[in-house]
Amino acid sequence: MKDSKDYQMKMSRRSVLKTFLASGISKAMVMHSPLVAGMLFARHADAQEGGPNKSVAVYVPGGGIHDFWAPTQSGGELTMGPMSMGYDGVKQECNFLLNMSHESAGHGRQPRILSNSWGGSGADTYDVYMGKQLGPDMPFTYMNLGVHSNGNGYLTRDGNTQIPFEDNPFTAFKLFFGTNSGGSEKTPILDAHAAALNAIKSKLAGYEVERMESHLDAISDTQRRLDDLAGGVTCSAAPDDTSFPLTHDTFSQQARMQADIIVAALKCNITSSASLAFGNHQSQFRIPELSYQGSYHQSIHGGSGGLPNYPYYTEMRNHLGSLTAYLIGKLRDEGILDSTMVVETTDMGHADKHSSADVPFLIAGGGSNVNRGVTTPAGSSYNQLDVLHTAAQACGVSLPYGSTIPGVLV
Repeated sequence: MKDSKDYQMKMSRRSVLKTFLASGISKAMVMHSPLVAGMLFARHADAQEGGPNKSVAVYVPGGGIHDFWAPTQSGGELTMGPMSMGYDGVKQECNFLLNMSHESAGHGRQPRILSNSWGGSGADTYDVYMGKQLGPDMPFTYMNLGVHSNGNGYLTRDGNTQIPFEDNPFTAFKLFFGTNSGGSEKTPILDAHAAALNAIKSKLAGYEVERMESHLDAISDTQRRLDDLAGGVTCSAAPDDTSFPLTHDTFSQQARMQADIIVAALKCNITSSASLAFGNHQSQFRIPELSYQGSYHQSIHGGSGGLPNYPYYTEMRNHLGSLTAYLIGKLRDEGILDSTMVVETTDMGHADKHSSADVPFLIAGGGSNVNRGVTTPAGSSYNQLDVLHTAAQACGVSLPYGSTIPGVLV
């Protein structure tokens, strides 16, 4: 019986072209603006039924200490630990997975965070695979953003090709919301998209016009925040690192900006799959607004401020969790969290011990397909590959590795 996700995706590829033609929109117009293409793909997706159709994978290095990270649950109420307090504002949107193991724990394991192989076999990582399954016809099959993440390994692989992180939010913004018209790069991004969308406005249904205006508002808000971060440099000019140094002093701002770009891209149907990394496995970044002024790596090894409490490791890991929470909250506020599956992954458990036990994972979003506001004691027989498999299953995608974690899906 032809009811598999693969079959649906094949039918989708054929239907999208028909959607273009039926809308009376030329291929040139679609190529001119990814946002126009996103509008058309949204029209097609509205006719589809099913669960979540968007995916985000977040990588937080350095694991966590179980006794400090694991939330406790009593009478339906979650109480966050000192390492997980940053998720408190979105805890009802999350399923916190406890007592899990890691299939390949330690430093330098980034290629195995979103994959069951080290590469060389042509296997796609989870974010790429989900993009190809959920949105093969979208303007961008996937997006891979980071915050000071390049330089020590990679997270994303498309077949045998390693994909570097896009660490510069200004470059990312121009890439995903810019135009391919070949005009002056000084042309404001919003003006270019507004012109393209106004050209097709008469061909859209009333609700699509409202969505179009909502998309423009989302892009406008992201552009404004980029301009604020850059101190007045217009993001339409695609400033590079010399125009605006992306230093550790603005680590948190960069992280939130990358999250804003991902949310806007998902909402505008420019992509259906994204990954976001906060640093890399060496974790040499620092976060100046915190009490500890050393690097995250130092806070774990030797910068503990006195064992066994690890106050600096706790402070920094809690803050990184709050950055994931910001992304989840933004998806919720924009009304697309129920249609998005978010997974937060890491590379070990207790990082000072490079432990493969009690690894902190969470799943968020997914609407009525996922049990949320709970903890799930998955157990040590499950690892990060099972987290990915479970999240993919909620989207109707069959991941070729891992198994379903009981108690997560409804």
